[in-house]
Amino acid sequence: MKKKLLLLFCASTTFMNAQEQINNYFSAPMSDYFIVSGTIDQTPTGSNVIWNFNSLTQTGSNTDTYANPTASDLANYPGTTQVLTITDNAMNANEVFYKIDGATLSLTGANNSDFTLDYNTDNALVGTYPFVYGNPGTTDPIAGTITTQGQTAAFTGTLMTEVDAYGALSLDVSGEGSYSGDVTRIKTEQMISFTIGIFPGTAEVTSYYYYKDVDGALVFRTSDIAVSVPGLGVDQTTPSREALITNTLSVTNNELAMNGVKLFPNPAEGFLNVRLPDEFPVQSIEIKDVNGRTVMFSLEKTGGIDVSPLAVGTYVVIVSTKNGSVIGKFIKK
Repeated sequence: MKKKLLLLFCASTTFMNAQEQINNYFSAPMSDYFIVSGTIDQTPTGSNVIWNFNSLTQTGSNTDTYANPTASDLANYPGTTQVLTITDNAMNANEVFYKIDGATLSLTGANNSDFTLDYNTDNALVGTYPFVYGNPGTTDPIAGTITTQGQTAAFTGTLMTEVDAYGALSLDVSGEGSYSGDVTRIKTEQMISFTIGIFPGTAEVTSYYYYKDVDGALVFRTSDIAVSVPGLGVDQTTPSREALITNTLSVTNNELAMNGVKLFPNPAEGFLNVRLPDEFPVQSIEIKDVNGRTVMFSLEKTGGIDVSPLAVGTYVVIVSTKNGSVIGKFIKK
């Protein structure tokens, strides 16, 4: 239960040499991230910083998906316009609810099967696009309710957001891949106070988001969460580090790369449809798990593959044509 609460706090807080402005706070839909461990130093701030995050080790994976709010979502979190769902390879999910009003981004709530965090008294202002290094950060008061095991308690606090650094990032996930390039970084700090029953508590979440200057992709993200409820004997600090799983396959045709592959239904339970433009007939379909192992391969050209034998989880689909290969991702439910 404590672990899920920590994940919920983490999700709810979630830019040489040439610094770029950030026009999109979010990851790309269906982005896969390696959960990694290793020693990193994030203390340097300012301009032309050099970050070396090497010898990281994969310990799991997450997938980000986005959807419009349902009627129930809007009733519970008024004003929500976008829902982020973060699903791990065991299909555990956390939902985060956002309000996008023109160029302004706010947080309206978050939940999982055990907890609901509702910013119903005072939404958490993340900031206004574009996020630019050198511009003043925002510090916004936040307030609402947290519900767990049938108990609802009020919380208050602040959310601080700023673009605190830009420079060159080098990271390496042992045996899985690496990245080296210019990035711009957003830092957020959320501090809240609450009471569970008669026991007061606090939570502090410090998160960093590294965005590639070349295309704005969220390539690396971290959170450090400190939760303290002395009356319940809780005094815990939990780190989280995630590296974007990038596609290293080459695509020799620009049109094929631009159109990509369509996979549906997604999540899938039985037959997974695979669609490419008509001028790019499918030659083979390969499915890999999050550890890079090939779990299915088909030379059938029927426009899909039966994934019912697969275990529940997230998978990568590699579709080969005479013009090159493209990659897609799907969730097996």
